[in-house]
Amino acid sequence: MGLRRLVLTTSWGGLQLVGGSRAGEGTVLLLPQLDLAFDPGRAVRGLPPMRTVFASHGHLDHIGGLGYWASQRYLNSMPPAALLVPAAVEDDVRSLLGTLARLEGGRPYEIEVIPVDDGTRHRLRRDISLGFFSTDHWVPTLGATVTWHRRRLRPALAGLAETEIARRRLAGEEVTEEVAVDLLSYCADSGPRLLDDRPEIAASEILLVECSFFAAGDRERAARYSHTHLEDLLPHLPRMSCRHLVLLHASRRYRLREVEAYLDAEVRPRFPGELHHLNVDWE
Repeated sequence: MGLRRLVLTTSWGGLQLVGGSRAGEGTVLLLPQLDLAFDPGRAVRGLPPMRTVFASHGHLDHIGGLGYWASQRYLNSMPPAALLVPAAVEDDVRSLLGTLARLEGGRPYEIEVIPVDDGTRHRLRRDISLGFFSTDHWVPTLGATVTWHRRRLRPALAGLAETEIARRRLAGEEVTEEVAVDLLSYCADSGPRLLDDRPEIAASEILLVECSFFAAGDRERAARYSHTHLEDLLPHLPRMSCRHLVLLHASRRYRLREVEAYLDAEVRPRFPGELHHLNVDWE
């Protein structure tokens, strides 16, 4: 099965998400309009053009395509790119990329490795930034929020004639203000405590959250590996204010049609917004 493709309505416009996910096998998410990828967990052809990649943690199903991304950019003479990683794994990732470059017999990859941590903000471009937050996983793991920075007329000036607003601007008065809109939050791998500890994340217009396990007998397994079980997610659904909820990271213990049946029966009736998923059957 190929990657799944979603175009989700936001206040910024239609935001395209291309990706696929299965626990233990690979998670990769592309945002082509922003030249941005989250978790290069598979070597997919849409990955090399992304100029910024964020790897949430060091598990192989989330960085398995990292060497492919760096190598393809080198082989195709693409410009330098940025790799954002948790500060806790920065040295290991630098070492990994150096080893891969040496094995290929070429010069070092033109990849700038940038360490980030809980609370770090990285400016992707003038109007878009990434903010990072710790998740509830058993190794150092970060999630990321895509924030749109736009300017609007100050509310106090609403209703004034354009000529009056122009006069005030020429006189040196600040007539606009910046508004920050959280377009998307990607929670990476995480247990259920994240939504309790950081409820503001669920107010992003798009929320991508894992739901790895569904059957009642897998509650202990989910807790052991710091993953989210369907029954952990259900109480949060009515309170979520996101427009779109995108689930991913389903365990291969469940067939894709079983996952979709659980979502239709248990999640869709409780969630007031639009429900989607990015689970795939990797070949």
